[in-house]
Amino acid sequence: MPENLKSQTGSPPLLVCFGDSLTAGYQVQAEMGIPLPDVPYGGFLQEWLGARGRVSVKGICGETTSDMMTRFSRDVIDVGPSHTVILGGTNDLGWNVSPSTIMTNLERFYTSALAAGIQPVGVTVPSIRVERHGGGPLLAWLQEHLRYRLELNRLIAERCERLHMPCVDLFQGTSETPSSLLAARFSSDGLHLNDVGYLTFARLVWNAVFADRFGACPA
Repeated sequence: MPENLKSQTGSPPLLVCFGDSLTAGYQVQAEMGIPLPDVPYGGFLQEWLGARGRVSVKGICGETTSDMMTRFSRDVIDVGPSHTVILGGTNDLGWNVSPSTIMTNLERFYTSALAAGIQPVGVTVPSIRVERHGGGPLLAWLQEHLRYRLELNRLIAERCERLHMPCVDLFQGTSETPSSLLAARFSSDGLHLNDVGYLTFARLVWNAVFADRFGACPA
């Protein structure tokens, strides 16, 4: 851990939640396709922290990790938080960007944060949900998509371990077994989370970032 990170442990933490729509808290009414109010997981964290710290949500819907790179310095490095939670890659996978390319971009975020004395926290990308996938081409597409998602998450977990940084396993925390699909109780539209899903995300982040200092998650 960088020396300036160690010196921050006695100060009120500032956490930047950095990412795409899953960080912004986007959700939609699946039946009608109507967007619902955003429920960023950072909002739950701020509520639980109260005056003990600050949370800044920097999530933009639709962004790939390449898009996120254009604003990482402005939204994270220049702010100088104690921690930043970094979630990206879902939109890249939708554009058929390879897991290795996505990981290269994510690692740039991680190492840039560490070099600036900021503690990065990696996050695995959650699964997806298709209700009536049946068989044939759609089933083959789903299996292939899950394979790439699992490969990216393996790379994220390995890189976090190598860099000695926390890793929040959002995939495991919101998927069902044995299908590895996004569990219906956490899903807004099969891709985004719902209120319960974002609350679960917040709990996972609390346990990774704040539990040692402030104790068990209040919720």
